[in-house]
Amino acid sequence: MKIRRHDNSTAWFYSAFTWEWQAGRGVEGLGVSADSATAAMGVAGAVVARRVVFIARVMYGARNAFAHLASALEDSGLLGRSVDLVFVEDDPLPLARELEDSGLRPVVLYGLSTPVFLELMGEISRVSRRYPVVAGGPHAEGAYWQLLRMGVYAAVVGDGENAIVGLSEHFLGERELEDVPNIAYREPGQGFRVTRIELVELDDYRPYSSRYGLYPPIEIMRGCPYSCKFCQVPWLFKARVRYRSPGRVGEAVREYVAAGRRRIRFVAPIGFAYMARRPGEPNPEAIEELLRSVREAGGEPYLGSFPSEARPEYVTPDVLEIVRRYAANRRISVGLQSGSNRLLDAVDRGHTVEEALEAVELIHRYGFQAVVDLIFGLPGETEEDVEATIEIMYKLADMGARLRLHTFLPLPGTPLAKAKPRPVHPRYKEAVKRLLGRGVLEGDWEPQEKLAMDMYCLTALDPVPTRHPRPLPEAETLCTAKWAEWARTLGLEA
Repeated sequence: MKIRRHDNSTAWFYSAFTWEWQAGRGVEGLGVSADSATAAMGVAGAVVARRVVFIARVMYGARNAFAHLASALEDSGLLGRSVDLVFVEDDPLPLARELEDSGLRPVVLYGLSTPVFLELMGEISRVSRRYPVVAGGPHAEGAYWQLLRMGVYAAVVGDGENAIVGLSEHFLGERELEDVPNIAYREPGQGFRVTRIELVELDDYRPYSSRYGLYPPIEIMRGCPYSCKFCQVPWLFKARVRYRSPGRVGEAVREYVAAGRRRIRFVAPIGFAYMARRPGEPNPEAIEELLRSVREAGGEPYLGSFPSEARPEYVTPDVLEIVRRYAANRRISVGLQSGSNRLLDAVDRGHTVEEALEAVELIHRYGFQAVVDLIFGLPGETEEDVEATIEIMYKLADMGARLRLHTFLPLPGTPLAKAKPRPVHPRYKEAVKRLLGRGVLEGDWEPQEKLAMDMYCLTALDPVPTRHPRPLPEAETLCTAKWAEWARTLGLEA
């Protein structure tokens, strides 16, 4: 199979098979040269614009995903003076053209998980040919080179708050791209470049934007002290764990309540690890101060349920007593992931099955509903591991727990990103059928089974940031059809 090259911005598809290169063709007719994004704005210095308009591409109505960027721009003094932010929920090209015709500089923002990237791949390629695109989110950080090969101008690979301010100054002609922190970009003829990683303190930034009415769950913890091989958080935030202080949380909650939002949820990889003294040892005093600050500000806090789930070893009587006294949630989510201690050890989970069972018992003793996360098909899973997990599923159901079921996803940027997913084991499907009638199951394990293979094929096509793509040879049989489908999505001709 040969796919004729249409433009250099989609070059990362062109080594999976035998490709026919047409060197130097560029993308005439699209208004940019061969290195589409870098040529459009220039790396050594941006085209100076009197006013930059960031167009935030919203998926599924989730404007809150851009709250931290809006807040950072507001606090920088740039927003409303030389920078604007607008939101679109469909193709951003028409608005970008309108802004450009008015003499403004449009820059399109994408926040990308891998599923969203797979959905918007064709759109991102089209937009990148005409306007500078900045992409953030877990896929941008975990596989930035894939986006840059498509023509994305810059990928945010660290904290976004200071990156968006630096990028604003760059597009205004006030800062060189290489001086913007926490981004990756392409230097013509030199490959990829990652700028310095500059950490922010959460207390220095508001988690909301009253200007745009954006009030997301409040991030109270960034980073994770553990190293689970399947999870992106510890690998994407490769630095110290940071917290938002109770005082700052209370200040934010007062604004949320004034805006009519009393239910306060938190974002944390481990909700009960808030200001933990050391891994595995919760800080009940800090948790109490956090929840009390929310109550005193008129809010109703939710801690220990999505998106601030718990790990088993942080579920203690002291913590549960505090949560029962202050929090509004009656569900507490606990990550177990497998019923096999051997497999938990293999993926560096850092706790045992027995600790999880003890946590579930404690949760129920304090009057909460336990929700336990399990992952089907973790790499290296054996028949014995499957049977051990099924046994735990029944045991947890008998204890009164709910089971939230997932299928293993090879997330970019993790040690298991290149792990080939397997179909969900028939024994798991049998157990699910038997447990369905008991009303204890939830989770997206079925659609994730297909998504897992798509994510694997995406990584397999371009697994590392080498000068030219080097697909995984073992993936060709599994992924040829998927790669051809993506080529058609990008307008390539077979």
